[in-house]
Amino acid sequence: MKGICIVNLLIILSGNYGLGQNNGPVEIEFNGRIAWSADGNFNDEDDWAASPVALAIFAELGVKVKVVHFDYNCIIPMTNKEWAQIHETSVLGAAERYGFPKSIFHDVQKDLDGAVNSIANAINASSEENPLYFVLAGPMEVPALGIQKADPEKRKFVYCISHNIWNDGYASGDLVEHNKRDVIPLGVNWIQITDQNKFLSTGPYGIPSKEEEWKPWHWMRDSKDPKVRFLWERMQVSTRADCSDAGMAYFLIMGDEEPDHKKLKYLLDDKKVASPVDRRKRVRLEAENFTNLRDFEVEYIGDREASQQMSVKYSGKAYGQISTHFREIHVPESSHYDIDVRILYGPDRKGEYELYINGGLKSTYWTTTNLRRWQTKTFRNIPVKLGDEITIKVKSDMPGGIKLDYVELTDPVQKR
Repeated sequence: MKGICIVNLLIILSGNYGLGQNNGPVEIEFNGRIAWSADGNFNDEDDWAASPVALAIFAELGVKVKVVHFDYNCIIPMTNKEWAQIHETSVLGAAERYGFPKSIFHDVQKDLDGAVNSIANAINASSEENPLYFVLAGPMEVPALGIQKADPEKRKFVYCISHNIWNDGYASGDLVEHNKRDVIPLGVNWIQITDQNKFLSTGPYGIPSKEEEWKPWHWMRDSKDPKVRFLWERMQVSTRADCSDAGMAYFLIMGDEEPDHKKLKYLLDDKKVASPVDRRKRVRLEAENFTNLRDFEVEYIGDREASQQMSVKYSGKAYGQISTHFREIHVPESSHYDIDVRILYGPDRKGEYELYINGGLKSTYWTTTNLRRWQTKTFRNIPVKLGDEITIKVKSDMPGGIKLDYVELTDPVQKR
């Protein structure tokens, strides 16, 4: 595959333009289509606000015609009928106000087959020139069913975007049977971004937000735009100042992994568009998201020292490796990166490790000591192109406790 890993944006500006800001009309040419899957019918009310805010983001950025699928209430085995209805009011209310066709929306509680078929059809319509960006704002069950039903040859043109373990299908208990490891080996591209709760949630999970936690969002309440006041209403109904999943919508179009309430106000209320990010400062490839795991197994134990609370554990053969192709978005076709590899090894254990890029050795063996803690090995100024295969090889005669957390590529220019 070539050239399918960048979101192509053409921004036509008029009016005063400066400091990355625009006061005139904006036209964004988005190369590809968008699918969305959200829960909101059980466990967490945050989607009651996040779903309409995401739709508002797509509309104000001029890409609403690119949204071809939106399912909601996607927790299948358990549901709260009152919650499901509240979420539907949020979704369809925003759809009507921002001008989305009702035909793309699917309430999973009412029509699971229709939602799954819609996902499969969106995937089957994909190509190198017209990829599908599938945003996961709920657990993996419904997306997995749609991906499994789709044409295997079309899956390589799908980019799944997630931001935390809940959406990945972990930390969900009995609510799902599938997780991301059920679909990554099928050929989809997995994009994992920073957890958006730190940017778009100003109150703690699980309890009503306090008065001071609502203040950052008063611009919604006080807006002259009735559509924006609707967003405030839906957030109020949820009782929590949280629209965190909507951060994935902002990232998809703008390339910015760190949206906050100020950036949303600038877009949704001030009707202005900041300059998109054309190259991310860093790209973290979680070890469990690598396509191929040889003699490694995914371990989810809620380790808060590990990124996404997950890692992959060496299973104890002569040698093991993880490998994946570098297929990310909002990155240049080719660049040089500082590459961090994060490793943990158990007591009285040591291992030897190598980094390969596209089959070429980029390091001599490096050897760990036997301290039980996460450590990072950094390789400077390594050339990487889109489509290159990144591989970490591990060799140890005493493998117990050896784990890999992530491989992170940092733009050294932006880092400075």
